[in-house]
Amino acid sequence: MQTDSTDDALTLVALGIIAFVISDVTHEALGHGLATLAVGAQPVLLTTSYFSSSGSWSRWIPAGGGIANLIVGGLFILALHRLRASSPQVQYFLVLGVAFNLLFAAGYPLYSGIAAFGDWAAVISGLSPIWFWRALLVVLSLMAYYLSLLLLAVAVRPFCGSDLPDGLTRLRRITLIPYLAALGAACVAGSFNPRGWTNILIAAAPAAAGAFGLTQLDHFSAVRSPNPSTPSAGQSHEAPGWIVAAVAVLIFFVGVLGPGIKLG
Repeated sequence: MQTDSTDDALTLVALGIIAFVISDVTHEALGHGLATLAVGAQPVLLTTSYFSSSGSWSRWIPAGGGIANLIVGGLFILALHRLRASSPQVQYFLVLGVAFNLLFAAGYPLYSGIAAFGDWAAVISGLSPIWFWRALLVVLSLMAYYLSLLLLAVAVRPFCGSDLPDGLTRLRRITLIPYLAALGAACVAGSFNPRGWTNILIAAAPAAAGAFGLTQLDHFSAVRSPNPSTPSAGQSHEAPGWIVAAVAVLIFFVGVLGPGIKLG
């Protein structure tokens, strides 16, 4: 049962779904889509898991998704600094926006480097020696991912800022629930993809699973060190507006973007 000292689970689910969908659409539509138009290629299909095109090809098209996530993640960071006095729901939504965008961008090269599949595998396609470029992707990805986690540890500190068990328990709860909500939304939407159920394993689930580091922030000392200049964030109580918005976003994400939007 919800108490005054517990963050509302349904609100956390809503925040996670909205933040993840924004990062996913940023990657596919803004990143790959705008890069496709910029190089003169023809957009064909937009889904939750990939953006397909025809005609002119450029390494900028597969690279565009991660670049867009980095830019939007940076905008979320700026918004977080400017809106520190806002409600806990808004503050934590911005934290999640940073997490899903930056961890998506930072983790994808690791996936491509190991699996030889996906955006960054396409970026390095044709380069030699290929083993060097795949290893470089892995190394740079690990570095970027760790730096992103350090940044997130500071960003989420107002929601913990203590070594006390209650603070760390709260942190684990408010990171795990949105992460699982995002993973669930990605898999459900991916199940409607034209490429079939295998799309869930190779594209849909990895897109959300890349943010797994969000659930490990309790291992970073920065989250436990209170900052006197930064007020502690209050509890995220039930927020009907966020919940209704998440339902609408989820319907669009699963029902429209899941099967895909034909663009040409």
